Amino acid sequence: MIELHDIRKIYQLGEEEVRALDGVSLTIQDREYVAVIGASGSGKSTLMNIIGCLDTADEGSYMIDGQEVSDLTEKEQSILRNRKIGFIFQQFNLLPKLTAYENVELPLIYQGVPGAERKKRVLEALEKVSLANRLHHRPNQLSGGQQQRVAVARALVTRPTLILADEPTGNLDSHSTNDIMNLLRELHSQGNTLVLITHDNEIAAQAPRRVRLLDGKVVSDSGNVLVYDGKGGGQA
Repeated sequence: MIELHDIRKIYQLGEEEVRALDGVSLTIQDREYVAVIGASGSGKSTLMNIIGCLDTADEGSYMIDGQEVSDLTEKEQSILRNRKIGFIFQQFNLLPKLTAYENVELPLIYQGVPGAERKKRVLEALEKVSLANRLHHRPNQLSGGQQQRVAVARALVTRPTLILADEPTGNLDSHSTNDIMNLLRELHSQGNTLVLITHDNEIAAQAPRRVRLLDGKVVSDSGNVLVYDGKGGGQA
């Protein structure tokens, strides 16, 4: 479970103080699917970075699975991030000289997973996103939708409990967008906690729960808290 209480993040731009997050409190249950929506500058990417342990709050409390993140060292936060959180980014962030297989394998190498287990997990992840026939293709040999599927497989390969998707359809055409959104729904139905960051109202509307940010504050929290019971069934 994610629990944020009175989170504040302030940036100093010259003489100007920018409150990227200004007192955000939010609870996200295990196996929930929630969209965080807002225009550019609303604070949604800053919130994602804090939830993903890529950045720290200046004030407030952030707990994940009962652990206060501010009590962790940088190394401990890195371990938590690598083991519990999978990231899907708008820009894909694939290494151009590596194949699809090698891009997906990389997080497991960092974790020290043995070779045989790495191969098994990579093949499973690429099969899950329907790219088992593109193992040896490099990013420039794949379409935008296929590159995003590789990025999804890379996020899944460490078997995280929390998936953070930051504008995952921002660079895709409508057909690829539908494919990725269907894939995200499938991942949620398999028991993953899913937090989707978007500026697009139509994309956000596909999530059961929608949290809207404006000027670093939560201005609305609507829809249903829908979690999965681990047996393929949803619970509101």
